[in-house]
Amino acid sequence: MLKKVLSILMMVMGFICISIIGTMSGWAQEAEYEVKAVPSSAQVDTTKTYFDLRLKPEEQHTVTVAITNRSDRALTIDTAVKTATTNTNGVVEYINSDENKSVKLSYDLSQLVQTATKKVPLAPHETKNVDYTITMPKQAFSGLLSGGIIFTSEENAHPKDSKADVTINNQFGYVIALVLHGEKEVSSDLQLAGIHLGQVNNRNVVFAQLENPEAAYLNRLNLSAKIKKKNTNTVLYEASQHDLQMAPNSQFNYPINLEETAFKAGKYSLTIHAESKGRTWDFEEDFEIKAKEAKQLNNQAYIHENTVNYWWYILLVLVLLLVTFIIYSYRKRQKKIKALENQVEELKRK
Repeated sequence: MLKKVLSILMMVMGFICISIIGTMSGWAQEAEYEVKAVPSSAQVDTTKTYFDLRLKPEEQHTVTVAITNRSDRALTIDTAVKTATTNTNGVVEYINSDENKSVKLSYDLSQLVQTATKKVPLAPHETKNVDYTITMPKQAFSGLLSGGIIFTSEENAHPKDSKADVTINNQFGYVIALVLHGEKEVSSDLQLAGIHLGQVNNRNVVFAQLENPEAAYLNRLNLSAKIKKKNTNTVLYEASQHDLQMAPNSQFNYPINLEETAFKAGKYSLTIHAESKGRTWDFEEDFEIKAKEAKQLNNQAYIHENTVNYWWYILLVLVLLLVTFIIYSYRKRQKKIKALENQVEELKRK
């Protein structure tokens, strides 16, 4: 039986290894090109390597980025401008910012910056300058507008067709941050906007929808969360993360993982404690998991079943029975031997 169990385990491990080899991906350690911000006359902090600008309402200003092809082959570099957001890992996001949500934006930075060169063809070892025109809004604003100028190579955007078992995707992206200062500085804030259910990597998760509604970065953010059954003190699930950052006017779906267990219908309470550079926030909110939604998500989730392995119990019982039988047989045999010895002794006396 033990051999059978080991053989099944070996088959499973083999399948996992084959699956990993067939889907392996990687990031390029070194890009074939590089980008560099050309210093701007409107730069607020000249020590910054990104664009940190202060402009007047309705002012037009052009910033320039130098793109260099470091490789021996021709490249085409795509460029775009996107607003800064915060992803579910608590990291300011630029390249995939379309997947995240902004809140209470006074202006969308990506709409204020235009370039006539969205595709940049580069010969081997060639350098080209690309201009980006910033048109400030008519009305003044407070705080910061934050975003990034994105660069990606078309040649590495998708892996080439290959019959090999391993396919490596060497996609590499650059971001040059772009920050526009308003008339007055504002302080960041934190709010709990809602709670909803979802999944990360097919694992059930409760998302606390946190928002920074102000036009300022929220830095060095530490979070701790606990979920309890409503009106009880027993902690069912908890999570904590440190040194997070939220972009101005952004939303952050903070995940509390259910640790590969199923959603169970009922009423619950979520508490969150947050800290950032000496400031603290505390939130408590009740929420309900409805049976229909729980069933739907559980059907799509990986659930670790804490099932009892009856094979080991059966094996243990069999071993105990065998040991008991051996001891019983041994004792019975010893009694017979003793009885024969007594008979022999009696015959000798006669």
